Amino acid sequence: MAPAKPMRVLANAKDLIEVLAERGPLGPAEIAETIGVPRPSVYRLVAGLDAISLTETLPDGRIGISRRWLALADASRRGMREWADADEVLSEISDRTGQTAFLSVPRGDHAVCIAWAQGRGIDVLVLRPGRALPFHAGAAGRALFAHAPADELEAFLAQAPFPALTPSTLTDADALRADAIATRERGYSISDEDVTVGIGALGVPLFDAEGTAVACLSIGGLAGEISTRAPEFVDILRGGAAQLERA
Repeated sequence: MAPAKPMRVLANAKDLIEVLAERGPLGPAEIAETIGVPRPSVYRLVAGLDAISLTETLPDGRIGISRRWLALADASRRGMREWADADEVLSEISDRTGQTAFLSVPRGDHAVCIAWAQGRGIDVLVLRPGRALPFHAGAAGRALFAHAPADELEAFLAQAPFPALTPSTLTDADALRADAIATRERGYSISDEDVTVGIGALGVPLFDAEGTAVACLSIGGLAGEISTRAPEFVDILRGGAAQLERA
């Protein structure tokens, strides 16, 4: 029974890091409420994570993740040999569309961005390398969610209703199930201001040799331009997806 407490501490540390990665620097009280642990436990977790340079305590007392994660992310990316050609493909997509292009992979019930090529208006985009969006919001998450095995899809929907990021976020199980069916039928996902008001995105899944969706190529930009040029943009994304699948 002895390992139970260390495992709980590790799980709490993971939750703390994930909430900071998703929401940015937070105060100890906000962290305690979000991850469901007492505030003294948060102080102990932060002391340990600060000691190994995974978090940092800011002058105003808030806690943020440290820049050491940039080096860790680079090391992780170098180990992902299957995406060796991603930077070139993303740059080409961004050049041809003028939008920011993303490569995201599934991790649990989130889509995690592992690479991007920056286009116009990046300051208003939530997704960027190292950040994640839940499966119910955003083009990358909904493309991966739509192509998940049926049992995983239903297990995720059982957690509904989900938090709304904007008034356009799909939050209930029926709406998300219908969106998954529509996404599979047309072959790409559409995000229309469901993560950030005024921002749209399109996502195309990437499949391995067994037909499993292992990643998503997406672009994000102003909702009006994404909507108006959707057919053109989807063709460009599909071309990039084909390049990466061959590689």
